[in-house]
Amino acid sequence: MTTSLRIDSLEVTQAKHGVEARFGKAPQVPSDFALLSLAIEQVTQQSINPDTLSRIWGYKTGYASVRKTTIDILRAYANAHVESDFIMSQSIQADAIQIGEQIQMAWLPDRECVIEYLGNYQWKVISVANSKLQVGDTFFCRLFTIGKPLLIDHLHTQTGDYDAYEIGGHNGLTILTIV
Repeated sequence: MTTSLRIDSLEVTQAKHGVEARFGKAPQVPSDFALLSLAIEQVTQQSINPDTLSRIWGYKTGYASVRKTTIDILRAYANAHVESDFIMSQSIQADAIQIGEQIQMAWLPDRECVIEYLGNYQWKVISVANSKLQVGDTFFCRLFTIGKPLLIDHLHTQTGDYDAYEIGGHNGLTILTIV
């Protein structure tokens, strides 16, 4: 019985393509792997560490094999056709937002922010209270989920740029609405 598969095998490649089709893209940066890990767990109730995902997609090199059980989880995610209403009602995907629409979000202890969609997964901070974020900051994000930390890419602020940034790390987002 095979317990591991070569990273470059047809079986692994097919599983990756299925995941990319469901996820909407090939994960390329650390926050993509974190979001994919979260999405897989929400759909399958099984977890794959973001670090493992980064190895499978070649972001981290030097790994020749992956456990077959990991590929089975990827297949289950790729082939799950219906997500629960609970997950859908608690998440907002950028693909479902029109340019110019705004999202209000909050996280503990007393942080609040309204962001506007600029297109191509880019957002701009419109108003903010009690956060290090400032009005005018921009970032990229594909998925917002209540109760989960918000992982954003390429945060551009007046004081500097950050490849990855986490909001609501301990308790996640507490408020998430389209305004």
